[in-house]
Amino acid sequence: MTMTTKALAYRLVRRYGTRDPAEIAKSMGYILIDAPLKGVRGFYQYVHRCHIIYLDSRLPDRERRWVCAHELGHSLLHKGLNRVFMDACTIMVAGRYEWEADRFAADLIFDDNDLRLLISYPIPYVARQLGTSYKVAEYLMSNIGGEAGLRGSFQYFQ
Repeated sequence: MTMTTKALAYRLVRRYGTRDPAEIAKSMGYILIDAPLKGVRGFYQYVHRCHIIYLDSRLPDRERRWVCAHELGHSLLHKGLNRVFMDACTIMVAGRYEWEADRFAADLIFDDNDLRLLISYPIPYVARQLGTSYKVAEYLMSNIGGEAGLRGSFQYFQ
């Protein structure tokens, strides 16, 4: 059974008691490195059995949180994939993997109960309030679930 990004995010929130991606990553034994990066806001690397998330040290807090969650998503969803290699040496479309990491980041950071407060607003307004793209806001607002529905999908993982 394949776990959805929402199920994976919920599982991590339950296990670590937080929606903070940096806290979760550190609790999982990941190394977080802040450094001035050029051309990227962050990236994930697995080397010598170490999970490392690099974050551009110049990012504002809200963006740093998003990038950390996105890179954590890559580490959990796309084990063994090398984005630099994919872009340079293959014809694979990396966009699918980026969207999956974005969905994971959104599911990790934003709680359905908080999102319900925005349900009656147009998507552009929601995107501005959350600091996300239109596509991410649209995804979040169309995937608000009920607590009972979430419990039902987790029986396999308990």
